[in-house]
Amino acid sequence: MKKAIVGLLFLTFNIIFAQENLNEFQYALIPSKFSFQKEKNQYQLNTLSKLFMEKYGFVTYLDSDNLPKDFVDFNCNKVYVDVIANNSLFTTKLTIQLKDCKNNVLFSSPQGTSRDKEYRVAYNEALRMAFNNFEVLKTYKFQPSSKSLGMIGKPAVQESVSK
Repeated sequence: MKKAIVGLLFLTFNIIFAQENLNEFQYALIPSKFSFQKEKNQYQLNTLSKLFMEKYGFVTYLDSDNLPKDFVDFNCNKVYVDVIANNSLFTTKLTIQLKDCKNNVLFSSPQGTSRDKEYRVAYNEALRMAFNNFEVLKTYKFQPSSKSLGMIGKPAVQESVSK
């Protein structure tokens, strides 16, 4: 009983802590190939992940896109999205992890599962389920902190040229 209460408190603290940290990030970076995929954007999981992250309010890029300068210059102003497969014989299971620039896991989604026999349908269904059950993303709203505001450089000063 005590272990269950401690686990519940830990989970609650983890959710609250992750929400505060997650709101400091404006950008999301998704790899063009997750570790379990054999080719880039296999089963369109990467573009589907990008669409979901944009739906929840992040400015999202794939690592194969042409990235803007402010996105490339600062690694700690974005979350890194990773999808982890934990498949069994008859079940496709996917979990989404959001990491910071130091590779610390900020939050992991509940596992999305599918029992469909066709890989394309199964992976798509499991990823959608994982994103739909990702409660932290539903409350996400970018709020720049002093840390993220410190990353923004001083405005360019235009010198007036007199003739």
